[in-house]
This record gives sequence, structure tokens and C-alpha cells, in this order.
Amino acid sequence: MSSAFLNKAKNRLPPRNLLPLLFAYMFDSLAISSYWIFFGIWLNEELITSEAGFQYPYLMLTLVLAVPGLVSIIGSSIFSNFSDKTGRRKEIMFFARLLLMAQCILLIFFNNVPWHILLILGVFSVHNVFYIMHNTLSTTICHPDKRGEVSSFQMFFASLGWMIGSSVSGLIYGNLGMVGGLSFGAGFALITGIVTMFSPTKPSVEEDDEIEDSDILVQNNKKVSSERLELSNKNNKNKPASYWQILTRRGVLFLLIVLAILDFGFGPFNTLSSIYLEEIGLSDNLIGYSNTIATFLGMIFLLFIGRILDKKGRRPVLLVAIAAYPILFLFMYLFSDYWVIIFIFYSYPLYALKIPAANVIMSDVTKPKERARGMSLLQFQNTIFIYLGAFLGAFIADISPNGLLTLPLFPLSFGAVAFVLAIFIIKETNKKLIGKNLPQFIEKNRTS
Repeated sequence: MSSAFLNKAKNRLPPRNLLPLLFAYMFDSLAISSYWIFFGIWLNEELITSEAGFQYPYLMLTLVLAVPGLVSIIGSSIFSNFSDKTGRRKEIMFFARLLLMAQCILLIFFNNVPWHILLILGVFSVHNVFYIMHNTLSTTICHPDKRGEVSSFQMFFASLGWMIGSSVSGLIYGNLGMVGGLSFGAGFALITGIVTMFSPTKPSVEEDDEIEDSDILVQNNKKVSSERLELSNKNNKNKPASYWQILTRRGVLFLLIVLAILDFGFGPFNTLSSIYLEEIGLSDNLIGYSNTIATFLGMIFLLFIGRILDKKGRRPVLLVAIAAYPILFLFMYLFSDYWVIIFIFYSYPLYALKIPAANVIMSDVTKPKERARGMSLLQFQNTIFIYLGAFLGAFIADISPNGLLTLPLFPLSFGAVAFVLAIFIIKETNKKLIGKNLPQFIEKNRTS
């Protein structure tokens, strides 16, 4: 009995070859949460204010926070393409964390002028490629049947780091200011890069690329000659897919469309959330605690989400994740005068279902040698539409008499649209659950 229990418990633990990457993700979250939670509040209180002459302070604040992420798309696309050709994932991750450390150090010394901050964030923003490489390498070196569990393990360790960091970020900001938070961020960024270098780069169980390649060429309800099939198979195997070819696959395109609508609506609240919480009456410590509670609950969810993704399917998890947005923000809008209720609802971990489901779906519909580009498309979509929505929401907050209290309306309305659309166009991608319809499914989702 005890042996069976131990074996079952062992199967619930993350694979040994993933531990360096998972601990690196934890330290990375520690680095970011040490300063980023209060970064927007600091800018809003110290630099970007109406008193400083900014006619649209929320819009300017969003510009400072958003442009670096938008600029990073260029660098991330270059590094993603380079990593698919060379396989150098962990080296790029190490370099990205050196850039994050350098960014934090420069912000410590040059933080008095908004344009200086914008320049530093923009120049070093390529450090965001860390997350693309992490998702790519993790889903490549794991067993192909456990991608759902691996995606949840990633978020679990990220949540652990964020929970620890956010629990003390309020104290750091209150006693040491933004310089203290940036100092902690620089130190943990260096640790993250070092730990990353201990990761293996090859899977313990190789994926059967030949089966995938032949599946890609299945033509639904059409007869294909053996010579044409052999030629097409050879061409597909030797010629890597471009970004455009990956993007135009139905499975990839439909996923990105749904997530784009959802992220566009969530953008205003996501970018200005800390300032919104301060506006309705939460103290610095309570803002930090709300992030701590959210990540703790997210960790609990993530203990089960991976197995659900692998056993029950990706689609139901993603649908539940999307449905939470309009429901949650409806209550936040209705009870915006009661900070205790907002504190409770804000503590729900929206990311815990959405991110693992999206990552594992993308890994399902891409091959190992193109997976970095597939994962980068997820980040490009998230970055672009989060901040496009943020620009609109910030401008409306500047001109509306209700100010930041209008922010919950965006994820409420766009989340509802994304949920309805997802019901009709998102299909299951778990191969074991697809069963006999696998060839038709891959033809529909992977052919360009």
C-alpha cells in the first residue's frame, strides 16, 4: 500500500530534467515581483502626474509601460527564429536575464525623467524572450504525453516565486522605495540566468517526428498518389515552416484570435491594476497581499490543471478560463465602491487556467523544430493586444468622469465576446482524446 502511494506521489512530481528550468522560473518571478507590482504606482505618484504637466497622465503612464513590450517583439522574433535553427534555448535565456539585470541597474541610477525610463525599458526589453524560450524548451524536453502537466508545473513554480516576492514587495517599497525593489530584481535576475544553464537541452523521450510529418500531409476526403505524398513529406521535413505558415494554420489562428479579443479587453485593467487598487482604497501592503493570495490560489489550481489538461482535454479548461473574465469583472464593476469585495475578487488567479491551456494547445499544433516560433506568436499576440487595449482604456480613464472605475468594463465586455467565439471555433488538440479523427484534425489545424 505504501509502495503504491509512493509511486503515485512520485508521478505527481515534476520530471527531474525540468527542475533547473522550473527553479529558474521561480527566481525570475521573484525578480519581477520585487519591483514591478509597484512600478506603475511609483511612476504615477512621482513622475507622470497632472502636476508635472501631463494632460493625459494615465495614457502617458501606459505608453511608458507598453512601448517596451511592443518593441521587444522585434528582438523576440529574431531570437526565436535563431533558437529554432540552432537549438540554443538556454543560452538565450541566460543572456535575456543578464539584460534584465542590466535594465534594473540602469533604472536605479537613471529614474528621474520619464523619457530616460522609457529608453531604458525599450532598449533592454528583449529580455522578454526568456518566456518564449522557457515554454519552448520545457515542452520540448518533456514527455510528449505530459505537456499539460509541464505547463502547469511552469506556472506553479512561477506562482511560488511571485507569491514570495509579492508578499514582501510592499515592505520593500515602503521602506526602501523603488530603488530597493530594483536592487532585489537585479540580484534575482542574475540567479535566474545562472540556474537556467543547468538545464538539459534534449528530451529523455524523443517525439516521433516522422508520424507527425506524415500526418500533416493527410488530405481530407482526397486521394493522393504515393509519389506526391513522398515528395511532399520530404519537402516538409527539410523546409522549416515560416511564421506566416504557422500563423495561418487554423488551430493556431483560431487560438490567437480568441486570445487577442480576451487580452484586448483585459489590457487596461492588467496594465493599471495596481493604480486601480490604490484608487479604490487599498494600501501598499494590501496590494502586495492581494497578489500573494492570487498566486497562492493559482498554485493550488495548478496542482490539478496539468492532469486535467492531459486527461480531460485542453478545450474545456480554456473555456472555463475565458468564462471567468466576464463573470469576475461584472462583480468588480458592480461593487467598485467596496474595496473589500474588490480585494476578494482580485485575488482570483485568472492566469492559472488560461496560460497553461494556451501553451499546451500551441505545443500540440506545432512541431519541435518550429515550437519557439509558435510560442513567440503567443507572446506577440499577448503583448500587442494587451497594450492596444491598455491605450484605449487609459485614454477613456483620462477623459471619463469615473476615471479608473471604468476599467472593469473592458474585460467584462470583450471577455464575453471571446467566450462565445471560443465555443464555436476552439477544438480539442489532445491527440489521445481525438482518437480516430486525428488525421483529419491535424490536416485541418496544421496545413497552411
